[in-house]
Amino acid sequence: MFSDHWLYLIILLMIALVVFGPKRLPELGQSLGKAINEFRSATQSVTHGAGSATTLSQTPAQPSAPIASNQAPTPSAEVAVEPGTSEPVG
Repeated sequence: MFSDHWLYLIILLMIALVVFGPKRLPELGQSLGKAINEFRSATQSVTHGAGSATTLSQTPAQPSAPIASNQAPTPSAEVAVEPGTSEPVG
């Protein structure tokens, strides 16, 4: 399964060596490593900072008011529920 991936990786590295040259390739690797490190720290700070703020609060169901005999009932939104569960579908 992974044997093909190693072959593709070696071919990709050989192409990069030909395109960028042996002197510039370490500089590109270092700058790529720094960019990945900055991206990880930025995503971690966002997830840690917003982690407590992302809890979703559900509004409690409003009790329906009694319907007068001369008023037509208002249609309510229907929610599809998967059989055997209490979770809404979709």
